[in-house]
Amino acid sequence: MYLCSMIDNRVILSAPIQGWTDHVWRTAHAQVFGGVDAYYAPFMRVEHGTIRPRDLRDILPENNPDIHLVPQVLACRPDDMERMLDAVAGMGYDGVDINLGCPHPPVARKGNGAGMLAHPDALRQMFDTLSHHPSLRFSLKLRLGWDEATQWRNVLPLLDVAHITQVIIHYRLGIQQYKGEAMLDRIGETLDAIKVPVVLNGDIDSTERIGQLLAAHQQAAGVMVGRALVADPALLCPDRATPACYRDFHDLLYEQYREELTGGDHQILNKMQSLWERMLPDADHRARKAIRKATTLARYEEAVAQLIN
Repeated sequence: MYLCSMIDNRVILSAPIQGWTDHVWRTAHAQVFGGVDAYYAPFMRVEHGTIRPRDLRDILPENNPDIHLVPQVLACRPDDMERMLDAVAGMGYDGVDINLGCPHPPVARKGNGAGMLAHPDALRQMFDTLSHHPSLRFSLKLRLGWDEATQWRNVLPLLDVAHITQVIIHYRLGIQQYKGEAMLDRIGETLDAIKVPVVLNGDIDSTERIGQLLAAHQQAAGVMVGRALVADPALLCPDRATPACYRDFHDLLYEQYREELTGGDHQILNKMQSLWERMLPDADHRARKAIRKATTLARYEEAVAQLIN
């Protein structure tokens, strides 16, 4: 049974995680496990005046068949935002998520992601840009703030400037990155203050936690699950937490990356080993170590066969 069938039509969303939840991961997850109402793509951004080509490839509709995908954009410059919104709309998408949550210091120090929450003037300028695209619906993914837990309130006067249909809040500060505990005691005040649907994010690591949060906060529109879903792709459908399903999931990833990555065996091996840094962290330690130390694809395949059998 999918968990989303148990929560009164409230949504379960897959969080965007740079380096992990690309189109290969998303389509494989939807095919083998599912239980997700929408997948959010890792953020697009502009570098040297152009959108990164890999970001555009990642959200191409043909690379995301049979899933509900929401592209995400990150920018503090209006012209960069305009360029990405035009590209997304040109692909036929009608909804876009705005990243106000990335805590990575090199990003935030430039006024992007969670760093923008500390600068109300920059926020207003960005929202004015969104208003130029009335055909698009927007959601916001944000932290409680960059360095103060009240900075999320800087978006409140701006929600009517653009068509904001949903706010997703990770209940940490940007400066925390992913350290410490999420400040889930702040959920109530955000739900009371924000007049569009609010989705909860941060330290949501089990079906029990999802049930508890949604039972305690009836106003919440749902939850977004990130690192825990990468760690256990069967998190939302426990009946599929079987070796056969994990193997099917891995094989889909492996086959697709072997097809798409053109830099040779070393590139493929690096990609798969990076996925195993987070996936099934409680699995057999010896097999995980063998995966990490494999220097050829043949050795890698042997180690995976030992881990998932």
